[in-house]
Amino acid sequence: MKSKEQPAEKAAEQPLVCLICGKVATRLVDGDPSCEEHAELVYEDQIETYTQRHQADGEWLESKV
Repeated sequence: MKSKEQPAEKAAEQPLVCLICGKVATRLVDGDPSCEEHAELVYEDQIETYTQRHQADGEWLESKV
């Protein structure tokens, strides 16, 4: 089975940056890079994106059948 991780040399060339402030990321929040200060904001943004995507699909509507 192949690993989806990047080689160490490639990861070292391009450090991950926080999606909110652009500082060097110290952690991943469900795959998105974040600094410690903005981890909650990154998570909230993920929830909003998920909700908007599903509202656009009409999944939030209840069936009246």
